[in-house]
Parts: sequence; C-alpha cells; structure tokens
Amino acid sequence: MNVSDAPVVADIRKEWDWVQIGVREILLGQPQLTYRPEDVYADCVTGAATLFIDEHQNFAVTTVEADKFTGASTFLIWLAWCSNKGLRHTSFIEMYTPFFERVARDCKCDFVEARSSLDKLNDYYLKSGWDLETRVFRRKIERYREK
Repeated sequence: MNVSDAPVVADIRKEWDWVQIGVREILLGQPQLTYRPEDVYADCVTGAATLFIDEHQNFAVTTVEADKFTGASTFLIWLAWCSNKGLRHTSFIEMYTPFFERVARDCKCDFVEARSSLDKLNDYYLKSGWDLETRVFRRKIERYREK
C-alpha cells in the first residue's frame, strides 16, 4: 500500500450521501445494533468519531475509548464498509490494518479493536493476529518507547 492509497480523514457532511448507504447496509445486516445512521453522523460532526475514506468510496468510522478502571485506551474501528468499487467486501480492514495500527499508536492507544457479529469476518481476524474476546477482535499496540 502506498501512502497515497491510505485512507484519509474526511468531513461527514461532504461524504454523507454515500456513507449513509453503507451505514444503513451495516444496520440492516446486524439488527442487534442499537444506533441509528443519524447517531454516526452526529458523532462525526461533534468530533466524538472520525470518518476515514479511501479513493474507492470505502469507509471506516473510528472512536477512541478509555477503560475507566484501567486507563487503557482502545482505538475502535466502529464501522467499516466497502462499496465494492475496487476492493472485496471484507477486505477494507484487512487492507488497512497496518494503517489503523499506526493511527492507534499515534493516538497513544493500547489496543486497536473491531467488533462484529458476522461469521464471515472470523477467518480474517483470527488468521491475522487478532484475539477473539466475546466477538470483540482486539490487537495489542506495541508503543514505541519515548526517549
């Protein structure tokens, strides 16, 4: 992956027309999820979440969560969706995992995490170094030691 191919932070207001299609598709496929598309939009607008897009109209929405008991922080890939314009449907996280690990490290997070109830994602996560914790896939981020 070239740096120019990496996802970029985007303005949800400018991208919402096509991003909402993916959010709605995710929600239709996983009816146990309790948020609405408008919640995703609102979190991005207020800065509680960040929208990343690539040149193929694929996206991820991320947040940083803190464990109130341990203080550990997690870079959560809250949503990820492929438009099928240039990538296989399940390959967005697979293709950009190193990118998201770098972003998590830059955010001083202890973990990068993705959650899914979809069985088809198990193989990718488990074969590529993620740990399954009640269907929460997590990778520990090795921080660089600051001198």
